[in-house]
Order: sequence, then C-alpha cells, then structure tokens
Amino acid sequence: MSLFLTSSVVALLAATAMAGCQRAAQEAAAPASASPPFIADLTIKDLMLNVVDTNADVVWLSVTTVASEKGLVETRPKTPEEWARVKAGAITLAEAANLLMIQRHVARPGEKSETPGVELEPSEMEVLINKDRPAFYEHAKALYNAAMLAADAADKKDADKVFEVGETIEHACENCHRNYWYPNEKIPEFPKP
Repeated sequence: MSLFLTSSVVALLAATAMAGCQRAAQEAAAPASASPPFIADLTIKDLMLNVVDTNADVVWLSVTTVASEKGLVETRPKTPEEWARVKAGAITLAEAANLLMIQRHVARPGEKSETPGVELEPSEMEVLINKDRPAFYEHAKALYNAAMLAADAADKKDADKVFEVGETIEHACENCHRNYWYPNEKIPEFPKP
C-alpha cells in the first residue's frame, strides 16, 4: 500500500472518529440545554380544584357503601364503561401529580385563603414549598404512585383494591396538605375512656 493511500485512510479514519465524538458530545449536551416549553400559567389551586379533586372523587366514589333506610347500598363499577371511567380518573390524577411538579404559583396574585386561620395564605404556602422543593416533589410522587395503583386495580376490575387504594390516595393528599396547607393544625386528642 502506498504511503499516500495509507495516510489518506488514517486521515479519513481520524476525521470520522472526530466527527463521531463531536456528534456524541452534541447529542449529550442537547438535552441539558433544551428545556421543555411548559406554560405554567395555571396555579396549584387551579390544578387542585379542577383536576386533582375531581379525579380523586371519580376514584373514591366508584366504590362506596352507604347505610340508608333501605339498608346498605353498595356502589361498584360493573360495566366496561364504568371501569374505564375509574381508570381514566386514576390516570388523570397521576398526570396531575406530574403537573404539580412543574414550578408554578400556588394561587393568583392577591388570592386569599377561603378558610383563613385553618389553612395558610397562598403566599405562605408558596414560601414553604419553595423552601424544600424536593420534599414537595416527593409528596407529588406519592400521589402519582397511589393513583397508578388505582389505575392498575381498575385494569384488573378489582373493586376492593380500588377502595383500598382510595385510602392511599387520601394519605398522599393529606400528608402534603399537613406540610403546606395547614401545618399548624392541632388535632384534638380523643378523650380517654
């Protein structure tokens, strides 16, 4: 092989290797510099009232037992449409948990607590959330995980599991609220017998 041909092959291989390295470096750098184009104009309060509460209710109210004058009245999903509604509620609730992890304001400027003295003012809630965002994210992940358990139970058409997981959803919500909405709440002790 001639010296010119050998040098050309080596140069070509070097250029190819360098181009590959540059491309790999660009691909690795691209995700770090590209932020998703989220528009977080809606507040946490908007999400709570219009997505979280309404879809948690779909799951919670899908399996109930109510005592009435006629005796116990049980509600359970029976039809494919009813099970699909429970699953859709659970999945929407899970995705709402993801939406809560996108940084946004708790409420609109000037909005006040609807129950002052019971819950903090929105600006106070926001300070607490911003002090420790990783903890807030963990609360949102707990809601996500609980909602996905409900979706799985709906897939399996397991009404007892949907009911059980409803309590897990309630605990996820309440644990977050106790930290950010009403951290100063004093729960009275039950009288001792």
